Formats: sequence, structure tokens, C-alpha cells
Amino acid sequence: MKNLFLIAIICLFVACKQEQPPRDYAVIHGKITNPIEKIDLRLYDPVSSESVILKVDENGTFRDTLKLKEPAYYTAVYNNVFNLYIANNMDIEINFDGNKISETIAYSGKGSEENNFLRYKTKKSSELMGEDYKEYLGLENNAFDTKTSAYTKDLIQKLDDKNVALDTAFIASEKESIAQFEKDIQAQHEQQLQINAALGAGMPSPQFTDYVNYKGGKSSLADFKGKYVYIDVWATWCVPCVYEMPYMNQIEKEYEGKNIHFVGISIDRKKDEEKWRKMIVEKELHGTQLLADNEIDSKFIQDYFIQGIPRFILLDPQGNIVSYDAPRPSEPRLKELFSSLNI
Repeated sequence: MKNLFLIAIICLFVACKQEQPPRDYAVIHGKITNPIEKIDLRLYDPVSSESVILKVDENGTFRDTLKLKEPAYYTAVYNNVFNLYIANNMDIEINFDGNKISETIAYSGKGSEENNFLRYKTKKSSELMGEDYKEYLGLENNAFDTKTSAYTKDLIQKLDDKNVALDTAFIASEKESIAQFEKDIQAQHEQQLQINAALGAGMPSPQFTDYVNYKGGKSSLADFKGKYVYIDVWATWCVPCVYEMPYMNQIEKEYEGKNIHFVGISIDRKKDEEKWRKMIVEKELHGTQLLADNEIDSKFIQDYFIQGIPRFILLDPQGNIVSYDAPRPSEPRLKELFSSLNI
């Protein structure tokens, strides 16, 4: 009788445990080795534009809960960025080295399968794009289609292989994302072929005339012939543009007196001209600073297919294109390019 009673109690306990409803929140926790002092882990939701801050203690440990209306993709920021998928009832442990996040990040617990897939997807995407994504986008049609198809089929196969372990909503979302990628990347491929035809190395650069010059009067691109011209297309509202400014100042100082001229073209609105002038003073910008005639719709900007900034352009002394999308001042590749041209 005792044994029967004990078995009944165990069965009741197991049944109760199995019938527990899913939690209406997610648990995020882990440890960062080599943590950065006073830096917390930020999760940014690009859909809602909202951020969540996970406090990181002096030992690199963090733990918090998130109550979500629906599953969400986050951009996690901590000295670098990585993607994170979170849904209610997940309990994800995230461990990584603060100095080598992409190489060391590891997931465990409920939700790890989804995030391990995202890590795999990021790796495969990096391999697809290569060191210069423009080379991939500029492939001839058959080569481009073959490479793109191999990438998407691999991801879909990975999802199908893991369909038991992965959340069904996540699988549906990822397959929809892959389908959208195929559509978007095809459009980018077609545009890249147009760009290559219009802006290939050695081709004459599109022109601009009579842009407002910060120092007075107006300037045209033809005014700078005779030297290499490194053009920075920026705006006061562009955070990545502002980030590059100290690096640009350093580059200009290092190449002072060399066979190169530095030109900044702002695409700020005409009504923000004073804001443009103020930033030039505050950031101690040098070179020739110009204000485009029609913001991002200026013909010069459109002729270079510029849809996002900052954009850097390098021209040769004859006004021909060296690179329509040159390395940024913060990138070591820029000096390597200058050296290859004996600047």
C-alpha cells in the first residue's frame, strides 16, 4: 500500500510539473569574461526603436527578465554587436569574452537553438558577402544566382533539420526573411551592375557646380583638378559621419602638402546651413567644406547612387574615378590605398 501511495504521489507531482503554464517572460543571463568597466549590455529593438539595458556587474555577470508582447529580434551591443532572438518562456544563458565577442559567444538553455542558428546565419552571410560585398553584388548573372541560391538553400535546410528543436514562429519568421532577402538582394545586384557600368575605375566622375563654400563663394568639382580628391559626403544629423570626423582630421594632417585635396560635401537642408557651419567649427573640420545644392536629391549625390552616408569617394588628378566607395578615414585600408597611388 505504501509503495502504491508513493507512486501515486510521484505521478501527481510529474503531472503537475508537466501542466505548468509557460512563463509570460524571458530570462536572459550570463557572464562576460574581460568585462569593460562601466559598460552594460544593451538590447536594441529596431522595430520598436526601444532599448533594454542589462546591468553588468564588476565580475561580468548579468541577469534580467523581459516580458514581451511577441517574439523579437534584438541587436545586442557590448563593445561590438550581435543578433539575439528572444521570446517569452525562454531562459537563455549567454557567455562571451568582451574582447572577442564574435569568436567566443556561446548560448545555452531554452532559446539557444534559435540564437545558434542566427550565429550560423551571420557566419554564412559574411562568407557570402566576402571582404568587399560589391564584388559579390557585381558578379555576372549566372555566378550571382548560383552563389545566392547555395546560400539560401543551406539556411532553409538548416531550419528544416532543426524543425523539432526550433520555435515554429522562429522558423516561419526566418523563412520569410530568407524569401525577402532573395528579393532584395536581386534588386541590389541589378543596381550594382548599373553602378559598375556608370562608376567604374578610370571613368570620368559625375560633376557638381556652384556648391556653397564654407569659406565664401561657390565651388565646383572641376576646381580641384590637378590633385587626387578625397570626398566625404556627410550631414550634421548622421552619427556615423560624426564618428569619422576625428579620423578625417588626422588623415588631413598626415597628408598635408601631399598631392591630394580633401573635400567635405554636406547634404544638410538649406534651412540648416547655420547648423552645418556651427559643426564645422565645433569639430574643427578642415579641407574644403561645401553644402550640396539639393540635399540627398542633389544630382551629384544621385549620380553616385548614394542612399546612405557617410560615403567616401576618391578621384585621380584628371577627375576620373579611383573608387566610388572608398575606405573610410577610420579604416587602415585608406592609407594602404593612398600608398598604392604614391600619394
